[in-house]
Amino acid sequence: MRRLIESTFVTLGGDIGSPQVWGPPYLSGPEQGACARELLFGADALVLGRGTYEGLSAAYTAMAAGQPGPVTDFVAAMNAIPKYVASRTLTEVGWNASLLGPDVAADLARLKQQDGGYLLKYGTGPLDQTLVEHGLVDEFRIWIVPVTTGPGQRLFEDLPGTRLMLAGTRTFDTGVVLLTYVPAGTAIPVGTAIPASTAGLHQES
Repeated sequence: MRRLIESTFVTLGGDIGSPQVWGPPYLSGPEQGACARELLFGADALVLGRGTYEGLSAAYTAMAAGQPGPVTDFVAAMNAIPKYVASRTLTEVGWNASLLGPDVAADLARLKQQDGGYLLKYGTGPLDQTLVEHGLVDEFRIWIVPVTTGPGQRLFEDLPGTRLMLAGTRTFDTGVVLLTYVPAGTAIPVGTAIPASTAGLHQES
């Protein structure tokens, strides 16, 4: 059975919008690059929502040609890896991608039952409402970037409440901290109180 890993960049204030603006130079460096490559190269396929698919496909297609090296290897892997896209509006996709059916949860559950490496999802957004509700995300990797921004898109915005357990931490020399969380139980109704002593994270819309 394959796992589904979600990887998201977030500011200290909880903003996940426009990491290409506030991420550099914190997310650049040999250690961060090696970690990002290891995560991508170990995946069998990407799972993407429409917005992430459209943004990444445009960016990485434009970067296809480059000098040999780690960055070019990463770009080549991003362009080559199979992708599954969840969308209510798209009728066709490119970039080595396939559209998931109307029942996204059922389609992903079937994909997870297959043998092979894990499925990787970049970013947190509306698709996570379905994924979290059905318990399909096995691991959240949250990259905390030491910057603050104005109001923006919030991490875990509009998601059902759920308990998570801290499974690992890693600190980079730029001040970025990578936190790995795994589900501690099934999703709980939004607004349910969780004692402060409970290990993990309460997400509330």
